[in-house]
Amino acid sequence: AGCSLVNGDSIQYHPTGVVYPSHLVGVLVTENVRALGGEIVNIDGEEVACNLEPRDVLASFMIRECTERQKGITTPAGNVGVWEDIPLIDILQGKGTITNRLPTMVRQFARFGIDITREPVLVYPTIHYQNGGVKMDDKAAAEIPGLWVPGEVGGGVHGRNRLGGNSTLDIYVFGRRAGREAARYAKEVKLGKLSLNHVYQHQKELELLGIARERPFSPLLLPNYTKQPNDYLADRQPELGSRI
Repeated sequence: AGCSLVNGDSIQYHPTGVVYPSHLVGVLVTENVRALGGEIVNIDGEEVACNLEPRDVLASFMIRECTERQKGITTPAGNVGVWEDIPLIDILQGKGTITNRLPTMVRQFARFGIDITREPVLVYPTIHYQNGGVKMDDKAAAEIPGLWVPGEVGGGVHGRNRLGGNSTLDIYVFGRRAGREAARYAKEVKLGKLSLNHVYQHQKELELLGIARERPFSPLLLPNYTKQPNDYLADRQPELGSRI
């Protein structure tokens, strides 16, 4: 489209993405769990790293534990992770803390027969945030006139390691600036003849590159049970109990 990109290789991994059950794979476990005292431990019950390490540091320790040290836990579906010891929260903070402070998560896992007040959860780093994006100025304007890219579309705001919560500030600050500039621009701009030539050109480029124009629905929303070998029934195999 004519825009420059910055930090395109900088993708942030959230350290605690769900590994089991498969219908929740990749779903984030809130950092409140670690803030409340939940620890990350390997198959031997050893603490992997300090709970409050920066995301990139903790994620790297967890990956090392599962690969280099071979101290991860394998699920029936073949995924590997380490334990996030959520029941420890009630021991440290008092019985009922998990239910009171993490009610959504309690219900989320209860749907799959997992009681997080009594059982740890298997986690592994998961892709979370694209630090890079379209190059923009301090008003969130891209190099193409009339295009603003606040939020995760834009790049350069967070450097190579975004701090938790800063994406919200990013949206507030640059979203407001972009909105103001777009409103001003809309009053002044003179529109030429409208066409869809740019869409046709884009479709032609996709065809030349062999990129599919139609993609299937997200398996997390609409799983295709006829083509997905590790479905809900496979997840409920009793083998998991023997691996815990």
